[in-house]
Amino acid sequence: MLFRILQGVGILALVGCAVLALQGTPLLGPEWSRPRILYAGAGAISALSLLALGRLGLMVMRLQAAQAALAARLDTRG
Repeated sequence: MLFRILQGVGILALVGCAVLALQGTPLLGPEWSRPRILYAGAGAISALSLLALGRLGLMVMRLQAAQAALAARLDTRG
């Protein structure tokens, strides 16, 4: 559950960074703002880290479950 929450927060942070980056352009902002775009890029790196941590956690949980199932199968055969 914690890893899904990390992924959800990461997605929300990426959306926020995308909005912030667009506000640094003439599309959503008054003019080009290089610092705003750079700040959004730095935040996107942290958001991607949250997504990666969530995914790695889910992969570890799946590996542990597969390992436990394999150990149970080996115990019943031996």
